[in-house]
Amino acid sequence: MKYIYLTNEFYEKYKDCKEIEKKETRPYAMVLTRIDDVTWAVPLRSNIPHKYVIWSDKPNKCGLDLSKAVVIEDVTYISEQDAQIRQNEFNELKGKEHILYTKLKSYMNTYLKAYARQDIKRNRELCQFSTLQYFHKYIKAFKQTDAGEAAME
Repeated sequence: MKYIYLTNEFYEKYKDCKEIEKKETRPYAMVLTRIDDVTWAVPLRSNIPHKYVIWSDKPNKCGLDLSKAVVIEDVTYISEQDAQIRQNEFNELKGKEHILYTKLKSYMNTYLKAYARQDIKRNRELCQFSTLQYFHKYIKAFKQTDAGEAAME
């Protein structure tokens, strides 16, 4: 897995997107993966309160938070600074690139189904707290219908 930090330019571009994780005191370490020719970065977080995660330290609720994945549109958004993570988390995530790819794709499908049925409270909340809401144009299954409503292929 490739661990990275995002640049201030990335955060400046998405400053109005409140679900994108940003800490003023330290950056989030992220892991890169590619889905349908799009580069996604998934943050390592702690105290994750939901199930859309690849655990790196389950007892402490630490892991890759799939609900906070972002698109890397430009390689200049990747910092040259090496990302640092805890050794126990590194050991737990080592070799899980395919799991990240599979679970992020599965989360995207869950999001798409929830997006189509936001009349249901849990679906509306899933969409509200997901960063995928900012990246519909990068999710292959999304397309615009003639009525202008989001739909799945």
